[in-house]
Amino acid sequence: MSNNTKAVVAAVALVIAGGGAYWHYSPYWAIKQMHTAAEQKDAQTFNEHVDYPKVRESLKGQLAAMMDDKMGHKMGDSGTSASGVENLGAALGLALINPMINGMVRPEMVMRSMQAGKFQPLPTAAKDSAGPDDTTKKTEWELARFGANKLIAHTADPDGKNGTQMALVFERSGFANWKLTEMRFPSAE
Repeated sequence: MSNNTKAVVAAVALVIAGGGAYWHYSPYWAIKQMHTAAEQKDAQTFNEHVDYPKVRESLKGQLAAMMDDKMGHKMGDSGTSASGVENLGAALGLALINPMINGMVRPEMVMRSMQAGKFQPLPTAAKDSAGPDDTTKKTEWELARFGANKLIAHTADPDGKNGTQMALVFERSGFANWKLTEMRFPSAE
């Protein structure tokens, strides 16, 4: 083999290894970019990594399942069916899920939740003037990869007191583009 051929083979091998490393570490890079964008309140950069329709559908499904589960327990515990008032309340609750989630899942709320490591509504003016909020604490995340196309980030609990508070599910979109597709409540784990 000539020196030119060896150089070409080495360059191709280097490009393939670099591309493979980028492909493998791309979800971690995307999460780092999201954290930086959230800290800097850069919604445009943050939004590039979030599939809002999928996040909304995920939360709607979880809330509906929780409500259904609660109604199922009421019916199953006593062996009798729920009263008309309970059924009406459940129906109203389910009807309110869609507009509530559609209004709640906005870049500000998702960024704030990612920083705090838990679902957190937007601050009110009175709360902001009272002092710093708990998003100033550094949230630790434990990352678990599932196959080539899914990564789940769980909030870490160093004291072991609260268990997992929230999980974020990222899915690969294309070669190395990752998007947040689900935000999971603790009971959905």
